[in-house]
Amino acid sequence: MIWLTWRQFRFQATVTLTILAAATIYVMTTGLRMHHAYAADIAACPHPEIGCRFFLSFQGSYNAEQRLLEMLVFAAPALIGIFWGAPLIAAELERGSHRMLWNQSVTPTRWLAVKLAILALAALLTAAVLSLLLTWWASPLDQRSNDRFAAMTFGTRGVTPLGYAAFAFALGTVLGLLIRRTLPAMAVTLAVFIALQIVFAAVLRPNLLPSTAATMPINATTMSQVQGIGTGPDPSGPVQIFRPGKADAWILSATNLENSSGHEISGNQVSTCLNNQSLDLTGIGDCLAPYNLHIDYTYQPADNYWPLQWLETGFYLALAALLGGACFWRIRRHRD
Repeated sequence: MIWLTWRQFRFQATVTLTILAAATIYVMTTGLRMHHAYAADIAACPHPEIGCRFFLSFQGSYNAEQRLLEMLVFAAPALIGIFWGAPLIAAELERGSHRMLWNQSVTPTRWLAVKLAILALAALLTAAVLSLLLTWWASPLDQRSNDRFAAMTFGTRGVTPLGYAAFAFALGTVLGLLIRRTLPAMAVTLAVFIALQIVFAAVLRPNLLPSTAATMPINATTMSQVQGIGTGPDPSGPVQIFRPGKADAWILSATNLENSSGHEISGNQVSTCLNNQSLDLTGIGDCLAPYNLHIDYTYQPADNYWPLQWLETGFYLALAALLGGACFWRIRRHRD
């Protein structure tokens, strides 16, 4: 069975190994250069905790490479589900070769067990290698951006890609068994996988752990910790604070600028402070302090990053296990 699995899987394995080899060479070549540049420039920065002008140009110069690698890691589980999972059983049913395979000395359940074990392990290893490469490569950028909870960043670092890969593979296998046609199973696998990714990131992930509520008074100290303040295109509109609180926290929601009575204020009411070009954020905070303003916001603390990673990965692995169990249940009752 192992030999048969390899014979049937060798094309996908060759393509995967080629992509992994190319990705490793690219990541190591560009990553070593980037890490060296980062170490040299941060050593020349007198206050790295505050930041230097170098960091903005540094991040911008690697934006294209970062997006490319993130898309590769993000797409890998979907491709595994499409090209590994969906054809696994659907191709046999479509060709009719299952009539011969499942009437030999190897039972259908044993046939499925060997196939699932080998390919699921290969899927996990593929996702692990890609995630490890990107996590190492992007570490200087992630360290300065303090945006580990962003959807694309969170889903392409750490252990979450392993959960995605296992789930996508099991999903494709189940859909192939049910639909019995390879191409439709591939299309449905992609649609379901993308839909669940969107729903999980937008609805489930923010609620996996209880969030923390906080109130931030507006003064020079608190304004020095935010990324910006503005009213948008309409100066008479509400005033927004961008990324309040600790820089490495995940901000889930935030109110606009409010007075002590809890009512929103407009940009025109504090235009003297906002339109003063000579003031930085600290100066704007000092200017706004007499108005007794504040915002309310909710967030996930930075310490929740790894618990959220493990919880999400566990969720997808549990779904993969359930789908694998459904495959065994269905194949035992297969009559054809």
